[in-house]
Amino acid sequence: MKQLYHLLKPLANIYMIILLWSLSILNLYVFYIPLKNYTTSAGLDTLPIVPDQMNYYTPDEGYQALTVLGNDGRNAYRLSNYTDFILPFLLFLSLSLPNLALGKGSRYIISPLIYMISDYIENIAEKYVLEIYPKRNDSIMMLACYSGLIKMISVCGSLLILIINIIKSKSTNQKQKIK
Repeated sequence: MKQLYHLLKPLANIYMIILLWSLSILNLYVFYIPLKNYTTSAGLDTLPIVPDQMNYYTPDEGYQALTVLGNDGRNAYRLSNYTDFILPFLLFLSLSLPNLALGKGSRYIISPLIYMISDYIENIAEKYVLEIYPKRNDSIMMLACYSGLIKMISVCGSLLILIINIIKSKSTNQKQKIK
């Protein structure tokens, strides 16, 4: 962890942080483009639900979501899934670097690292399930589900830690200005 910390620490500046958050938001936007195009072409009122958006699901619920998408919807989801292989790395850096810029130690990159690893596992599992559909592999679908659950817990935890550290930093700065 210390080696990763020393690798990331030089990148922890406001310009890099703004760039990474901007790229993360852009990546999320690009993720939804194929799904939005499918929604329009299929005459749907709302975006379809895809497993990547579900916090928890059983293999049956995951396969049901893929079935409801239909062939064109699954193709749109495949395209979206490609962009989702960039987001974990961007968010890992976006969640880690601000803490490092605030002077926090190497333990503050653990939760973002867990997020990144679990999101990659989820993405690979979803990619596999999409490629073999309509065949089923309930073990891989379950792996995607639990990896997604770990992803959500760790990203929420990372955001909470980041917000707390920002508030603490602002509070410390205010106290120093008063003195």
